[in-house]
Amino acid sequence: MRRTNPLDIFIEVYKAFPSSFLDRDDIEHSNSIILPPSALQKLTGLQKGFGGRSNPVLFRILNIQLNVYTHCGVLDFTAEEGTCYVPTNMFNRLYLVEGQDVNLRNINLDKGKYIKIQPHLTAFIENPKPKTILENNLRNYFCLTEGDTILVNFNKKDYKIDIVECKPKKAICTVNCDIEVDFAPPKDYKEPEKTTPSFTHKSSGNINFDSKEKKPNNEKKIEDSKFKGRHFRIDGKQITETQINKIEAKQKIKDAEENYDPRLNRLVSKTRNKFHYVEI
Repeated sequence: MRRTNPLDIFIEVYKAFPSSFLDRDDIEHSNSIILPPSALQKLTGLQKGFGGRSNPVLFRILNIQLNVYTHCGVLDFTAEEGTCYVPTNMFNRLYLVEGQDVNLRNINLDKGKYIKIQPHLTAFIENPKPKTILENNLRNYFCLTEGDTILVNFNKKDYKIDIVECKPKKAICTVNCDIEVDFAPPKDYKEPEKTTPSFTHKSSGNINFDSKEKKPNNEKKIEDSKFKGRHFRIDGKQITETQINKIEAKQKIKDAEENYDPRLNRLVSKTRNKFHYVEI
């Protein structure tokens, strides 16, 4: 195991304040903090140096009271001595209160290879090319840690995104490396409800369900009932079977005329379908 040279270690305690005190968008859309000028002097004096490093200086920032930590970069050195300013999301992640002490120590993180993110809103992935939007915003984040929430801005709108997983380790450096990005379903995403087809409402297609077809044809039953049982003439004599057949045939022709549909009686071989009348 490689030992850390004591001359390369930066350890300081600062009183932390949220970035809202500064009203600066650049710190809000990053995970970099603002340190006092004395921090720059100490970093420059390290054996490895500060200006000659190929990678940005990264820190572990620790809530001393709760032993909760994450990782960050440094944006500039304009804070008052003894204080540091922290992005709002990071401030909340560490459960800090204004003026609470944090421990800051420099750290080396492995190059990132994979991250899995979870947007808070489905609206983010509905934007055109969400991966490109994420890539452009990640330029403001020098490192990522599992459990962090970052702020992504697109078209003047902010989107919160959780860092669900990082590889090869739980904290990674995102500078000068190719990172594979995977999306978990947004927090507000809901599975579409499955609907059962119903014929009680009007269809959205071209199929029309005519209510007349569902009603029983009572009129037809009444007409049919006229020819059931025994039949007699006006003089009281019973009519013959032949006469009954003629009456039924005439009734069928009458029904056909009432329900005539010209679409069903088109010309076939230049001859129109005809009804034949039978006289009694």
